[in-house]
Amino acid sequence: LRVAAENVVLRAQASRASQIDFDPAGNTYRVTFLVDGVRVPAVLHDPVPPKDGVPPPPPPGVMAGPEAAKVIDFWRGAAKLDLAERRKKQSADVIIERGTQRSKVRVSAIGAQAGLRATMLFDPEGSVRRKFDGLGLLEPQAKEMRALVEDGKGLVLLAAPPDQGRTTTLYTVVKMHDAYTSNVQTVEIDVQDSIEGVRQNIFDPFADGAEFSTTVRSMLRRDPNVLGVAEVPDTNTAKEICRADAERTRVYACLKAEGALQAIAQWYKLAGDPETAVKNLRGAVAQR
Repeated sequence: LRVAAENVVLRAQASRASQIDFDPAGNTYRVTFLVDGVRVPAVLHDPVPPKDGVPPPPPPGVMAGPEAAKVIDFWRGAAKLDLAERRKKQSADVIIERGTQRSKVRVSAIGAQAGLRATMLFDPEGSVRRKFDGLGLLEPQAKEMRALVEDGKGLVLLAAPPDQGRTTTLYTVVKMHDAYTSNVQTVEIDVQDSIEGVRQNIFDPFADGAEFSTTVRSMLRRDPNVLGVAEVPDTNTAKEICRADAERTRVYACLKAEGALQAIAQWYKLAGDPETAVKNLRGAVAQR
C-alpha cells in the first residue's frame, strides 16, 4: 500500500504536476494530474509487453476502486484526517520528504454520491503567490487592471475556469490594496494562503444554519474598504454584493467562467435583473 501511495506522488512530481485528483467512476477511480493548468490522465505504470495469463495494467488515469480507496486513506491518515468521516470536507497538510527535498502537500477529501473524492495539492501557498507583474498581463491589460484597482469603488468580477487561477488573481489583486491604511477583508471557504494585514474570514458550509450570503452581508455591514469574495454560490450572495455601498467599498467577486463576457452573463443571472447587476459593476477580468 505504501509503495502504491508513494508511486502516485512520485509519478506526479516527475510530470511536474501541481495537483492530483481522485474521482470515483463506478467500480474504478479516475486519477488525473494537473500539469501547467491542463488536466491529464495519470500514468501510474510503465508500459509492459503482454504476457499470456498476466492481466495488463489499467490504462492511464484508471485505478481499481478498492486500491484507490486505500491509497486515499493512506494519505488522509498521513495528514491526520478523521478516517471515519466520509461525508464532510476535510483538509490538512502533510510534509513529504525525498532525499534532501521537503514538499508540503495539502490533502483534501469530501464525500460524493459515487464515493470519496480526494485532492492532493503541491505547495499550496506557493501556488497562489504571485506578484502583479507575474500574472502574465500584456501592458494594455495591466494598465486597465491598475486603473480598476486604483478606482477602489464598486464591483469587479474575477473569473476563470476551475483550477485556472481565480484564487491566485484574487490574492494578487487584494494585496495591491494597502491593508495597513485600509480595512481589507476576504470571505473564503478554503484559505489557500495567509495575506499579511488582511482579515480572512472562513465560512464553514457544514455549520448549522450557515449561509454564505449571510456571512457576506455581515462582512459588508462592517464597512470594509475592500472585500474579496472567493465564491458566489447562489443568488442571495449576489444580491447582498449588489447592495454594497459602491462609493465606500470595493468588492471583488470570483466566478467560475470561461471568459469576461460569460462572467457578466452569469452575474446577470445571479443578480436577478440587469439593472441591479450593472448598478455597481466597474469591470470584469477573466484569465486562465
